Amino acid sequence: MSTTQLKELADKLTPKESKWLSAYLAAKARASDPAWKAEMARRLKRMRAGHGITDTEYRRRHPEPSKRASAAAK
Repeated sequence: MSTTQLKELADKLTPKESKWLSAYLAAKARASDPAWKAEMARRLKRMRAGHGITDTEYRRRHPEPSKRASAAAK
């Protein structure tokens, strides 16, 4: 398939499909990046050594979108 054909198909995607494709291509690019792999290995090693956070702390730092919107409105 040519680049032109790919562009034509991408132009026909719904906004949701386009967003998914964008995220997929970004993840695929990151996964083959040696620097990204090294950083993920470093973070995993740190978490396994006891420097991770609890699920409660994660939720506090990253609230659900609906909660973020109501917190931002305050």
